[in-house]
Amino acid sequence: MIKFLWTLLFAFCFGWMDAQEFEDFTLEKEVKIFLEKNFSDLKSFNLGVKVKNEDQQLYLDSIEYSPWFVADFNDDGLLDLFVQGYKRKTNESYLIIAKEDAGVYELVSVSPTKVSGDLNIPFIEETKDGPLIVYKQYASEQTVTMKNGNEVRFPKNFNTYYSLGFLRKDTLIYKFDRLVEYTSTPNLSGLRFIQMHSYCQFGGCADFKLKIDSVGGMILQNIKNTELEEGIFKAQCDPDLFRNLLLRLKYLHIPKNEMKFGEPTEDHVNTLMISFDDGRVVKVMDYNRAGTLGLQCIYDYLEEIRKTTLW
Repeated sequence: MIKFLWTLLFAFCFGWMDAQEFEDFTLEKEVKIFLEKNFSDLKSFNLGVKVKNEDQQLYLDSIEYSPWFVADFNDDGLLDLFVQGYKRKTNESYLIIAKEDAGVYELVSVSPTKVSGDLNIPFIEETKDGPLIVYKQYASEQTVTMKNGNEVRFPKNFNTYYSLGFLRKDTLIYKFDRLVEYTSTPNLSGLRFIQMHSYCQFGGCADFKLKIDSVGGMILQNIKNTELEEGIFKAQCDPDLFRNLLLRLKYLHIPKNEMKFGEPTEDHVNTLMISFDDGRVVKVMDYNRAGTLGLQCIYDYLEEIRKTTLW
């Protein structure tokens, strides 16, 4: 059942004081004081959505909302805090992850890789996999038509008033200590190999290829500007790192087998090829190394494997 982000979740009680603090919030002032006390970057953060025109205000007035939401977003038994507000007229969302140590939190900015339109609203969907963040984006640019002799204003994208010109939605989940795109159908096929080529079209950054096979065997080709000398190196992936790589690949959201992101004029480029046991081959051309949050997760993890391996 989908609920708005701004509906306060009354979660179950338990003994940790930092998580209990989130649960006990009943006033916006309490949340505001907590944010100002713990995060210097949020001293100018105001709870609530900053609307830009009457259409958006009418839409927001049609729903009841509270600008915070409490739930266990990372399935660690501790309640976390999700806040929606604005700084300097720009709407922003944050996930505040509670840690076991009292007074210790992780602040995570929540946003999909592509943001468009002029009204972006996070919703919460509660599922068996945990709470999901459904990030909806709207464009409320209007067009004027005449109907029965009267001017009628509609969003350009749709002729339904409250649609506000719906553009896109991104469903995010907090996994692997970060936000990634949610997939309802995890990949169950085994890995044959994964290969990443990372380089800069105009030079300057590390240019290398890394290939990892089904049992963790690795081949690294240093082409130029890498920490190690140029050449081809072989090693075995650390078992824990390899197991965690397979988990990330299992949960990687892959809507198509061939995907291209960014503009060809971008300097930093990643190409990715993933071959599975069932014969499926996924190819990615990412001109800005930020095609999706899930892909960024894979890129960063392959970089970690490359840099921590003794070649």
